[in-house]
Amino acid sequence: MCPLRHFQIYVVVAFFLFPALRETQAQDELTAVPNRPTVSTTAQPVQPGVLETEWGIDAAASHQDINGLLKFGVSKNFELRFANNPLTADSGTHGFGDTALGFKFRLNQDSGPIPSVAVIYMAKAPTAGNVLGSGEVDHSFALLVSKDLGKHHFDFNLIANLLGRPQGGFDRSYLNALAWSRPIRGKWGATAELFGISSPNTFTPANAQFLAAATYTAMPRLVLDFGMSARITGNIPDATFIAGLTYSIADLYHRRH
Repeated sequence: MCPLRHFQIYVVVAFFLFPALRETQAQDELTAVPNRPTVSTTAQPVQPGVLETEWGIDAAASHQDINGLLKFGVSKNFELRFANNPLTADSGTHGFGDTALGFKFRLNQDSGPIPSVAVIYMAKAPTAGNVLGSGEVDHSFALLVSKDLGKHHFDFNLIANLLGRPQGGFDRSYLNALAWSRPIRGKWGATAELFGISSPNTFTPANAQFLAAATYTAMPRLVLDFGMSARITGNIPDATFIAGLTYSIADLYHRRH
């Protein structure tokens, strides 16, 4: 099935599914836990039993993609994660993107001077092939630190990537990201982030970017976002437009609050 057909199916499902789920929401509103629009991920998992999705678009002059993330709260501190880019376009070539599966585990919660700390592991399956992707299996290990200071929220991520090589073995790269966010007025919020990734090999230079975005909480379970990321250094697009949403679909444990 072609990538365009995949995307059409996702759009149709979303069109009919979201309104129906909104009508069947629990008495107490679910609260979304967005990981987007930043590169960094918050240490907070989704609520236990909650199935939550994130969808976004990235659009630059030479690269565009539609990216999705599905999260499920197994328990208070444990979250399963499934990520996929159903459509990726790069310099005139387009197709299905890579797929990743993994988990987040929170070690402790934000309390007093102690921040929330969590770890993530993700394994990437090379569903994009070797034209739009590397064609190899990758592994990602992340340390997440999150802290609320009044109305200000901070997320720091340190991510180690093991990137599969065609001849065997792995290249290594490291990503550092620091994000800030806070509510502005009413349902509106703002976020900014500085992030960079080291060079994995002699053919791929390091890069760094700055991101600024706005968020709008349409309802506790639905958060919209849009913004821009700009190149600081590296062989990457000068500017990328980003937009997307986070939606808590349902509480599969059917808890009564």
